[in-house]
Amino acid sequence: MSENCPLCKISEAEILAEYPRWKLARTKTMKGHKERLMLYHKEHLKTLDEQSIGEAYVLLSKIGSKFFSYTDKWAIFEPVYATVPHHWHRVASDLDESAQDYLQILKTPRTIIDNEEGTVSRANPDKESPLASGNAG
Repeated sequence: MSENCPLCKISEAEILAEYPRWKLARTKTMKGHKERLMLYHKEHLKTLDEQSIGEAYVLLSKIGSKFFSYTDKWAIFEPVYATVPHHWHRVASDLDESAQDYLQILKTPRTIIDNEEGTVSRANPDKESPLASGNAG
């Protein structure tokens, strides 16, 4: 635990769920989204091995299916604009076009989960059009 890390300081009352190596909380700022979640490692680690990252994405995909059931599509974002870059985490939210961070979403590499189709796709802003579905990047 790092005394200066905001993720290490998240109170137990703010934790939505806890797993053997992970914690789930809402982000401090919702930015106009109905739901905006953050999965972060229990230990204060900046980088993770490939297997741990895969575990986080699978876990967040399962969690998101429940928390984002109100929308057709939602996404897990790469930490390009992370405000806490020194503690490994991923943010997931709906893709609401009226959200305050929608333009930032369009610039962020992300994994898009389609609740209707049951598909997963990638959006890489440098390589394809924003919010493209079905085009794995």
